Amino acid sequence: MLACPLPALADTVTIGYFDPAAGMPGIQILSSVSGPVTPTSPINQFIYGPGTPNGPNALMLGSGFGFDHIVAMVIPPGGNIYSGGLGGPNPTFEFAFNDGFVPPQGGTIYLYATWESTLTGNPFTFPTVWGTSEMPSVKNGYTVTSQVLVCNTPNPFCGPFVGGGTVIGQDVFSDTIRTDSVTLTGVLPSPSFKITEMFAFSGNAGPPQGDVGAFIEMTLFDPPTPVPAPIAGAGLPGLILAGGGLLGWWRRRRQKIALTSGGRNSPHVFLRQGQ
Repeated sequence: MLACPLPALADTVTIGYFDPAAGMPGIQILSSVSGPVTPTSPINQFIYGPGTPNGPNALMLGSGFGFDHIVAMVIPPGGNIYSGGLGGPNPTFEFAFNDGFVPPQGGTIYLYATWESTLTGNPFTFPTVWGTSEMPSVKNGYTVTSQVLVCNTPNPFCGPFVGGGTVIGQDVFSDTIRTDSVTLTGVLPSPSFKITEMFAFSGNAGPPQGDVGAFIEMTLFDPPTPVPAPIAGAGLPGLILAGGGLLGWWRRRRQKIALTSGGRNSPHVFLRQGQ
């Protein structure tokens, strides 16, 4: 049974942020986009910088945090116009930013992206690739904490400052460019669910204030299929055949990821501005 969102229903991707230093009452929604999962949908993004539709100015948030590009999207198994995803039978949810900088006084901003959809079956595994794609050469205490959370609360987001959600994974990247690959596990609310990918992006006061980039890519894999009882007479040849089939599937999947990633350590494909 596939975990793919039901084709008759639209998936929704919502982006928001929270900056405690700005005296905000809660998470502010930046944008929400709905549509079927296709190579062009749903994609929710903000692009700034020379030659972009939004002009040369960065997207300014909260107490002075800026970004040239923020994007959240649901990628079908075959990839979309920006990324090959992580492969497998089900969609990949990606959240990323680049050219991020902190205000001169320093601080922390929380960026949220939620994928809302429907599914059947539990529990799920979540193969995940996350990391940092940009970091200033001069260290200044820049830290990106990445989290993946699940919930089905009335609020558009799961996680801190919204009072709901279960953290199924977290990683921390400090003053370094690094990519980590993990497999998370969790139980999603059914049939309607929310998955939130969150960045806590912070830096110390003083120069430099940027550039920092980070990404999260996570895909859904079906609940494990019960293993049938051994068939009498199958013996060692049957085990060898089964093992060979699994190895072939894994090699084909890794080749697909390598092709869609263009040879990078991460399959993440990201539009970079101002570099």
